This record gives sequence, structure tokens and C-alpha cells, in this order.
Amino acid sequence: MTSVSPFDPFNERRKSLEEAFFKERDQQLLNKLRSEFEAFEEKNKIAHVSGIMDPQVLKDLVEAGVRAETMLAMRLVPVVEVAWSDGSLSPEERAAVLNAAASLDIHPGTAPYEMLSRWLQERPDPRLAAAWKEYVKELARVLPAGSLAELKRQTLDRCRRVAEAAGGFLGIGTISRSEQAKIDEFTKAWNG
Repeated sequence: MTSVSPFDPFNERRKSLEEAFFKERDQQLLNKLRSEFEAFEEKNKIAHVSGIMDPQVLKDLVEAGVRAETMLAMRLVPVVEVAWSDGSLSPEERAAVLNAAASLDIHPGTAPYEMLSRWLQERPDPRLAAAWKEYVKELARVLPAGSLAELKRQTLDRCRRVAEAAGGFLGIGTISRSEQAKIDEFTKAWNG
């Protein structure tokens, strides 16, 4: 008859490692589920405030860092991209972007302003412009043609004002090639 030791250090260590592994794995799965749920909730909030229903557009917006409370700032993505088109942001361009924000009732202390401030400190991820283009496609589906045309006009006017803000040669308000290319890119997005 063999006797089994009541305490087997190797067996106890194995059990402890297994428990730690499964506890860590469970926590990872729980974190993943929580993250997926938060993204789902945010997509629903964005859909509610914007009228956008396309799941891919909503997913792209969330992945680009857009939140329901910052949807208003999305209207300024083309303006910010034009300002950054030459690789830097001049003080005049910054002021023009902030004037554009004020015209949309985006003021310091609000979530859209905070998001815009980040975009003015560091050039936004290119995914943001891609998400904006998807956003515009979806707007074209849900807005009446007249409203869409007015929104397009306002956006492109703001882009031109920002492009002209830095001045051209000898301070004459011209638009650089890189700025015009960005404006053309966003014009094309509006045209589908």
C-alpha cells in the first residue's frame, strides 16, 4: 500500500499556476467584452445624435476616436486637414480654424473644443479623414439635398478661409498646391 502525501508541493504549485492562468485569461476576456460593449454603446449614441445608421461608418467613427459628444467637431475635420496639409500649422491657420469652430458654436470647455485642441497640437491620425469621408457619404443618404448642399458650401468655404489665412507669396491670400489638393479631396468626398 502506497501512501499519498497530504501535501505535494509540485501539485500545489501546478494548481496555483493553473488558477493564475485561468484567472488572467478570464480577466482578459472580461476586458475584451467590456471594450466591445463600450464601442457598441458609443456607436448607438453616435447613431442617435447624427442619424447615421451604417454600421461600418459608425465603427470607423468610433475607431477614429469620435464620440457622440464630439460629433460637432467632425464638421471641422476638413478644415483641420487643410491647415495641416503642408505638414505644419501656422498661427494664422490655427486662428482661422478656431474662428471656424466659433462659427459652429464650439467653445473652450466643451468636448468638441478639447478634441479640436488635440488636432491643433498634433496632426490627427489619417483614419479620422477617412472616417469623415464615410460620415459624409452617410449624410448624403439621410439629409435632404438642399441641406447637404449648404453643409458642403459651408465646409468648403471654411477650408478656403483657412487655406488663405497663412497668406501666399508676400502675404497675398493665395492657396498653396497642397492646400488646394486637400480642398479638392474633400470636395470629391462631398460629390460621392
